[in-house]
Amino acid sequence: MYSQHEAEALEKRNYHRIREMIRVTYTVGYNIMKPTSWDYAFKLWSLVLIGSTLASYYGHWQLIVHYIQDIPRISESISTVFQSLMSVMKMVYFLMAPRKFYMLLRCACRHELLLNCELFQAVDDLPIAKPLRQHVDGIMNQSWISTRRQLMFYLFSCVGILLNYFFNSLVVNIYHSLTEPDKNFEVTLPLPSMYPNWMDKGMTFPYYYLPLFFESCNLYICGMGAVSFDVLFIVLCLHGVGLMKSLSHMIECSTSPLVPKERRLQYLRCCIYQYQRVAAFSLELNNSFREIIIIQFLLSLFCWGLVLFQISIGLASSLTTALRMFMYLAAGGYQIVIYCFNGQRFTTASERIPKAFYECTWYEESREFRQLIRMMIMRTNLSFSLDVSWFTKMSLPTLMAMIRASGQYYVLLQNIMQKK
Repeated sequence: MYSQHEAEALEKRNYHRIREMIRVTYTVGYNIMKPTSWDYAFKLWSLVLIGSTLASYYGHWQLIVHYIQDIPRISESISTVFQSLMSVMKMVYFLMAPRKFYMLLRCACRHELLLNCELFQAVDDLPIAKPLRQHVDGIMNQSWISTRRQLMFYLFSCVGILLNYFFNSLVVNIYHSLTEPDKNFEVTLPLPSMYPNWMDKGMTFPYYYLPLFFESCNLYICGMGAVSFDVLFIVLCLHGVGLMKSLSHMIECSTSPLVPKERRLQYLRCCIYQYQRVAAFSLELNNSFREIIIIQFLLSLFCWGLVLFQISIGLASSLTTALRMFMYLAAGGYQIVIYCFNGQRFTTASERIPKAFYECTWYEESREFRQLIRMMIMRTNLSFSLDVSWFTKMSLPTLMAMIRASGQYYVLLQNIMQKK
């Protein structure tokens, strides 16, 4: 479909469209581009971030144990622990298989499945060649535009909540250091936590700076660790959607007047070969994410309920806390939307493939053509989907079920508060 120069330009343009994600992956300690001599240094930095995040759980544990009876006080700490734990699991999973994700991303950015498609070479001398290529280019371009929109929204949402947490604590500590004469005030850390006998000594070393480093790593992992992994899913999923939409259009054109009758059987066979490639890519994508995402769904179920509970408490007591939780919901809550919304688009695009086989004018073609159509309708009747392990599928019904379940968890917390 593309010449060598066009393929290189396309790859460069697509990598440029996700440049923010690539930079974020470097900052959290892994390289999603070509292997370099710096890969071990990246892995070491990733292990430092993971280790510091796990060390910060001591402060959260102390806070939860100390205020176990005060649910509003500990709910934010619990939700941030769940959020960072999700990101840590994703980072560990990525470190175990970095080249697999590199190959998948490279395949998407280069449009390798379209490069290897025999159809464009088979119809190169036919009138349909130019309009077919233009339409496929348009479909793939729209997929990348949608990817970039989701990337930017998610990135800005995460950056906003991270800056809110970090600079709010920093400004409070600077204010107290300037106004407290003895400098032995209780410091505020980026995330709600407690380090006994350390936090009432002001901004002195190491009592302030070591917990600050642990909590800052935890905070950063909560946001950027999620962005790096979740945006990779967006890229690969929407690339798969574009491939299936392109395949559907190719199939619809198999009986076009622009394709001579004697060439239509060869055209259809090329479509079947392309279907094989798309099916293999879809299976690889599903296998790469289906197990790790179960952790995301289970922990997000509790996070949503806790955040809704904090919003309800904040509206009555502190608008600042309520605003922060709304920002948290826009960032952390969007994670499940990413998987369910794009998973639904993935399934819907795959359901279009058997319809495309049926809706072409196969009844006017040769016996062998009709036999291939019948075979492919039966084969494609089972649509592709993205699974959440054995639990469920990534779809809009799953999203609604998650919202209902988190709402019930929120009601449970409200009832516990009312009984106290």
